Amino acid sequence: MSHKYIHPIETRYRTEIADLFTEEKKLQNWMLVEAVLAKIHASLGTIPKDAAKEIENARKKVKIERVNEIDREIHHDLMAMVKGLAEQCEGDAGKYIHLGATSYDIEDTAIGLQLKDALAYIENSLIDLLKELIRLMDENKRLVCIGRTHGQHAIPTTYGMRFGVWAYEIDRHLDRLSETLQRISFGKMSGAVGTMASFGDKGIDIQNAVMKELDLNPVLIANQIIQRDRHAEVILLTSLMGQTLSKIDREQRILQRNEVGEMFEPFANKQVGSSTMPHKRNPHKS
Repeated sequence: MSHKYIHPIETRYRTEIADLFTEEKKLQNWMLVEAVLAKIHASLGTIPKDAAKEIENARKKVKIERVNEIDREIHHDLMAMVKGLAEQCEGDAGKYIHLGATSYDIEDTAIGLQLKDALAYIENSLIDLLKELIRLMDENKRLVCIGRTHGQHAIPTTYGMRFGVWAYEIDRHLDRLSETLQRISFGKMSGAVGTMASFGDKGIDIQNAVMKELDLNPVLIANQIIQRDRHAEVILLTSLMGQTLSKIDREQRILQRNEVGEMFEPFANKQVGSSTMPHKRNPHKS
């Protein structure tokens, strides 16, 4: 029996960034890199120009279902894509796909595209959040509230201070993100062990041209893969940002408790707080 498990992040709480991490998007990125590689080969005279054009046209016709079918037969996801793309090519253009490349030339470059787009999305979202926090900080700089240490009443502070602390933390994340975005926006096209031997004497030219076309930076040196410290940095960065957002949301939930009641989310006329307790006003957003 086939089961499909659905996570809330994939349904109710899904946002546009999830579209960057689907299997379909991964396949599209792989084929984009292959098409650009063919285009650069053609510009350097290593494959016919008509073949590169055919590969570009063919990538728009490939179906993920067919690629998955091939993968089940050959047990190699990247080559399943290559074969699926070749099937859609007219003439002999298919034989020029993946020329000189190794799997991770395609996969790691595609990951560079994926994470670059993801961080750009996150950056825009954080900028919007920072602007809102600054607005709230300014509007509430004289709104006095009780300060707390160890969860207990301390001395007065202001909501402007509270929003300001969060704003400056988000600002620091934006600084970190800017640096990380530079280090993750890289790709490679250097063959099985990074020597570029499979591209002959045009390896550096091919790598530089492919990355320029994709708006990525070429790695200065690699082996089979782009080194994973770049990807680990993205994971650590998103973990830091996630903890800040969790802290902000957790404090908002605490301040909405009945026995505290310092702040509340908006509650629409037709909104339902509970299926059985009509008096409830659950913190739905935070």
